[in-house]
Amino acid sequence: MTRRPVVCAALLVLPFSLFGQDSTAKGNTTPFHKGQWAAQFQAGTAFSSLGFIKFRSPTHALVLDLRISGAHREDLGKDSTGASRLDVLSSGASVQARFGWRRYAGDGNRTKVVSHYSFGMLAGFGHSVYAVRQAGHSQLNGWTVGAFGDLGGTYLLTPKFGVGALATAELTYGNSVLKTSSGGRSRMWSIGGSAASASLVATIYF
Repeated sequence: MTRRPVVCAALLVLPFSLFGQDSTAKGNTTPFHKGQWAAQFQAGTAFSSLGFIKFRSPTHALVLDLRISGAHREDLGKDSTGASRLDVLSSGASVQARFGWRRYAGDGNRTKVVSHYSFGMLAGFGHSVYAVRQAGHSQLNGWTVGAFGDLGGTYLLTPKFGVGALATAELTYGNSVLKTSSGGRSRMWSIGGSAASASLVATIYF
């Protein structure tokens, strides 16, 4: 229990203290090696994801992150005979892929804590359906492109497993088409972004 405050403090401080170092400087290395793979799992208040990391050197890597979400809801009512009927249906799903470059910083190949930052591109697609009994239905399809950046740190519990935290920000452009059962059709676009959103991260190194 006494180690937890030390770990949390290290994860917060090290990204700022280590990023100022050149990756070729003496002492700025990590336990990782060229050609190594890792799998990263994120869990936050608004999303969860599965990512893959390919190390190009002890301090540089490529990152591919996949985020899939979906929801389905049905509101049931009763007709005049008391039998159940479907009054409202809503269903949706979305998928997003992120590809970027990550830089790591550490204090030797036996260090327990490494910091990192990433930047890259993202693209996604979403589909949703909304239907109301006796009022028709609508369908929305849309895509999103943009850029992202993140900053985080990882505490290596073992050489093959680490836990940490990640703060992410993004800027996106979206375009979607709405179709209704009455024949209506409309197109919408949006530009949006998000400030840093925090998540917990677990990483397995192979």
